[in-house]
Amino acid sequence: MATEITALPTAARLRMAREALAEMARGELSERLRLELAAQILRTARRARQLTAASAALPAVMAGWDATAVTAREYAEDLSPAALDALLAEGPRWAATMLRQEPELRHAA
Repeated sequence: MATEITALPTAARLRMAREALAEMARGELSERLRLELAAQILRTARRARQLTAASAALPAVMAGWDATAVTAREYAEDLSPAALDALLAEGPRWAATMLRQEPELRHAA
């Protein structure tokens, strides 16, 4: 669970706000969020396949990740812009297929 911002000292909250504003002003927030989303898609796909029979084949951009060699974030950072876009587009479609094909996952959703 995330740390409650109100539990932090005022100076820490101000520093976090300044850093977030600076990141947004530089136009870097959206790229960081894209990378975080891509990493989350990879981690979720890996977990789902480990927990089920996983009959849905991974899209190529997702199948290329070796979790024992690099983290999901590192893998996402090394993707080309086109491959990152493909992962962000294919991840939700793959997840929908998994939910249709794997009854135990469907109940969790």
